[in-house]
Amino acid sequence: MSLAIRDIQYFLAVAKAGQLSSAAEAQGVTQPALTKAVRRVEQEFGLQIFERSVRGMTLTSAGLRLAEQMRRLQANYADTVLLADAMRAQQAGLLRIGVTDTTAGNRIAAVLGPLLMQRPGLRVRVRVDRSDALAVQVVEGELDLALVPAYEGQPLEAERTKIDNDPMLPLVRAKHPLALRSRLSLKDVANFGWMTGPVHSAAYRALEEIFARHGLPPPTIVMQVPFASEMNLSVLATTDLVTLVPRSFMRHAPDHRFAVLPIAALRIPRAVVLLSRPGSAWSPLMQTLRDNLLALGRS
Repeated sequence: MSLAIRDIQYFLAVAKAGQLSSAAEAQGVTQPALTKAVRRVEQEFGLQIFERSVRGMTLTSAGLRLAEQMRRLQANYADTVLLADAMRAQQAGLLRIGVTDTTAGNRIAAVLGPLLMQRPGLRVRVRVDRSDALAVQVVEGELDLALVPAYEGQPLEAERTKIDNDPMLPLVRAKHPLALRSRLSLKDVANFGWMTGPVHSAAYRALEEIFARHGLPPPTIVMQVPFASEMNLSVLATTDLVTLVPRSFMRHAPDHRFAVLPIAALRIPRAVVLLSRPGSAWSPLMQTLRDNLLALGRS
């Protein structure tokens, strides 16, 4: 095969974006460069791989099958580059990591600092995204590892290494009407608005399923946020909103300002997992990061 790995990269970018302009912007190249790459792929295999229209470019049935194989090829190439980096220098290399948030309590932050000090040649790229999006990027070889929360029954394509348990807890301000009651039920909470992730987030879906099991309408999102943060707590302290926060985040929520509601149904089980590509080789850097995260979880 006479194709370059860059042709494959550009072909997959166009397949993902569905438009040359969007793919060119994402790759930082011109549209003609992508057009030539797509033409080389079609000539190499003697197939029409895109249906072209005024709305963009859609993969043909042959193109869909080809794209699936190309993603595997790209991921294998990424593994090979990673292995070569590791062999060139145990103390150097590139580590591409995905996380779902950038709060101070993120476990990645706790282990990256010492790792960077120990290995001056190490270079790190961090990507912040949703857990399902990061799982896809790991499987496709765009990321080496991703540290994400995982809820019970949540499908994530990548291989998982459990790091710790970090359940979600229902939180309100200390003088919230619900915090002042001696007895509470989930029905009582249904009357209040929520600060939570968007409706497609795993946290909201878990919350919605709990309400549905108890015959209640979906919770009302008053304030939509990407993850738990101290800004959220500032808003929570001055409103009657209800939110869910990870147990690990509770050190930011002092007892005199906030209260965890004693409702068992709203204590949502959740694990912290490290995602890797199934069947891929782990570089020494990846192994060290995993071992440090596991040690942090045990402590």
